[in-house]
Amino acid sequence: MDWEKFNVVLNYISGPLIGALIGYVTNYIAVKMLFHPYKPIKIFGLTLPFTPGIIPKRKPRLAEAIGRAVGNRLFTEDDLVNMLTTDEVKTQVSKSVCDKAMELSEKTLNELLLSFTSQEGINSAKATAVEFITAKVMESANEINIGNIIAERGEAVMREKKASLGFLGMFITDELIASLLEQLKAEVNTYIEADGRTLIADKTAEKSEDVFNSPISEFVGAHSIDRSAVEERIGQIYEEIVKRALKSLLGSINISKIVEEKVNVMSVKELEELCLSVMKKELSAIVNLGALIGFVIGIVNIFI
Repeated sequence: MDWEKFNVVLNYISGPLIGALIGYVTNYIAVKMLFHPYKPIKIFGLTLPFTPGIIPKRKPRLAEAIGRAVGNRLFTEDDLVNMLTTDEVKTQVSKSVCDKAMELSEKTLNELLLSFTSQEGINSAKATAVEFITAKVMESANEINIGNIIAERGEAVMREKKASLGFLGMFITDELIASLLEQLKAEVNTYIEADGRTLIADKTAEKSEDVFNSPISEFVGAHSIDRSAVEERIGQIYEEIVKRALKSLLGSINISKIVEEKVNVMSVKELEELCLSVMKKELSAIVNLGALIGFVIGIVNIFI
């Protein structure tokens, strides 16, 4: 073996190889020092330079910067509104609401209310409603004086009938008609006052049972509704609600502070894993680039 030639070749390649090794190791250490060591290293009470690593040392400032970036740039009101009010989202929301409404419309009012309260609560509310309606009907009946209306209409009818009786009509005097009608009026008013409330309450209760035990669609005409128009209107309402709600929500929530606190409570190891999951290839490229630069410098050094 020609050792002289071997030494010459070795002299030529050793420089680039050593330069590549130095560049690789230097950049590798630099990348590692971004995160390591996690805590400061002290000797005789003195903290060694470059400990802890750059990111652990600047973690509070990094958390503040991330929070500011997220709060001021990533989660702005306009961005959130645009994300939540796309045609696709509005269509999905409108369709879901309509589907749920149609599903509910096939239930009875009693079944629907059972989702919010007990049967005892429904019966109590029903009784209260019957009592309220009965009171209002009775109040209206007293105001319009049904007995008086019957008497007035009865007088007109009796006079017509009297005219058709011919000779016999002579025996039916106006005084007799007035007396009969006055008695009829008094009897009607007395009857309404005595039994009207019970009759109205019974009939109202009967009808309320029909209402509570029939599908809601029968009362709202759900099957004749233009669904496409309803979905369009729901989409418009949803967009208005989103805009109002987000303005109020973002005004009361400090997103930047929340993100900053989240980053601060993360351990340095978690932060390192997060960064590496995003930049592992780029950091590896930096290490390899250091080896390449060292190799090139070694070659250049041969010709100097």
